[in-house]
Amino acid sequence: MSKKYILGVDLGTSSIKASLLDLETRSILRESVELSVSYPDSFSAEQNPEDWWKGFCKLISQLKSRVGDLDGLSAIGLSGQMLGLVLLDEKGNPVRPCILWCDQRSYREIEEIKEKVSLEELLEYTANTPLTGYWLPKILWLKKHEPRVLAQTFKMLFPKDFLRLKLTGNFTTEVSDASSSFLFDVAHRTWSKEMMDIFQVDPATLPQVVESPEITGYLTEEAARETGLPAGIPVVGGGGDQSSGGIGLGVVYPGLVSCVLGTSGVVMAQTEEAKMDHENRGLHSFCYSVPGKWFLMGCTLAAGGSYQWIFNSLTKLDENLSFDKLNSLAGEVSPGSKGLIFLPYLIGERTPHSDPNARGVFFGLSYEHDIRHMIRSVIEGVAFSQRESVEILKSFSLTAQKLTLSGGAARSPLWCQIMADVMGMEVETTNIEDPASTGAAFIAGVGTGIFNSFSQVCENFIQPLEHYQAIDSHFERYQALFEKYRALYRVLRDFYPDFTSLQQEIID
Repeated sequence: MSKKYILGVDLGTSSIKASLLDLETRSILRESVELSVSYPDSFSAEQNPEDWWKGFCKLISQLKSRVGDLDGLSAIGLSGQMLGLVLLDEKGNPVRPCILWCDQRSYREIEEIKEKVSLEELLEYTANTPLTGYWLPKILWLKKHEPRVLAQTFKMLFPKDFLRLKLTGNFTTEVSDASSSFLFDVAHRTWSKEMMDIFQVDPATLPQVVESPEITGYLTEEAARETGLPAGIPVVGGGGDQSSGGIGLGVVYPGLVSCVLGTSGVVMAQTEEAKMDHENRGLHSFCYSVPGKWFLMGCTLAAGGSYQWIFNSLTKLDENLSFDKLNSLAGEVSPGSKGLIFLPYLIGERTPHSDPNARGVFFGLSYEHDIRHMIRSVIEGVAFSQRESVEILKSFSLTAQKLTLSGGAARSPLWCQIMADVMGMEVETTNIEDPASTGAAFIAGVGTGIFNSFSQVCENFIQPLEHYQAIDSHFERYQALFEKYRALYRVLRDFYPDFTSLQQEIID
């Protein structure tokens, strides 16, 4: 008899990952396949959706090479990078590359939206304020710059839902990803007629939307031939990476806060209703993958991405450099990096500034600093950016007594301690290495009735690992630097637009 599994797949930006839940041993098998990103200019980020499908098929092949056949696969749950816009023709073929979550080219369209509809009305219709990552600004940009592409478009999908289309033949999404379209009534969990009417978006181009645990289709014969999986496997709605990631980290009760440090850095907490940020701080208020629940989320666009940037820069000098060596160098420097501050705005910033023109800064460099201080200040700058999101969550009266940390940073004691010291709160890590793909599997397990509840599946598979307590003296030092960090943006804010325009004019 074949072993029983549930598969969760997360279509990330830099890789596509799988978490295979073994229902007998309650263990999790993981695999990943790297993906590439195209950056046509300093504002743009794109990927070819067909590469995602190739990555998915390769992922299944890797899993089968480790466990044998997957005839006992009971369900598939899908997760993925949020906000990406995939445009498809009637045959389901992409008509252009996907415009990714971090793409900032539609910054002018943000102002157009604000001029047309008041912020209070936008909050009423969507529970959110406009950000460049959302679908609507991208659609408005395409209307101006690529009208032929829109004319060829039959359906729009989010990245993970392109995989769903390939697996089931259905144009379907679920509430957490739909929330990031800026065409969705988050409070009522349905498409917003007002937004579609005002901005002339054809509702026929939008996918069907369901609750995250719903079964959205079954693996087709064609998909079975391409993947080597048995036909007929149920494919569950799943969730956007941050929604499914919250479930993968056990954020299924009020008062729990998670932080995922991948390319971006995301802090999130569950809420009992759709919250609205009237201060336009780049906060996301989305439907959660737990039916009847919502979540608040703050996002730093270049969190782990900033550390990857400095790593890539230094590998040009030392091709044998490793992240362990980078962490070791940063660990030789005392907290605060001798007053050196890094602003991690390498591709603009979302929370709390909602500013596509913001750019990265090292502030305070002197002869006293060397590369070790610069490396550590990048970590500290990313931690400061995550604290800004935590402070916003607290302003909504959400408790934040413990932070569950995941992503690459969670494997580094140095990163974990810095996060605890900057936050002034306990940081916990778990055995869940990829919460988004694991959460997608959890959602699939609940949606197909294998598990009775989200709390049951979380209790079965999630185990706490390490705990880091804030060191008082470090917190005090970071508190002073955090205030300077926040002040720097306020000083630089008016300089950014002209500077980014100048960068666009300079041809290397």
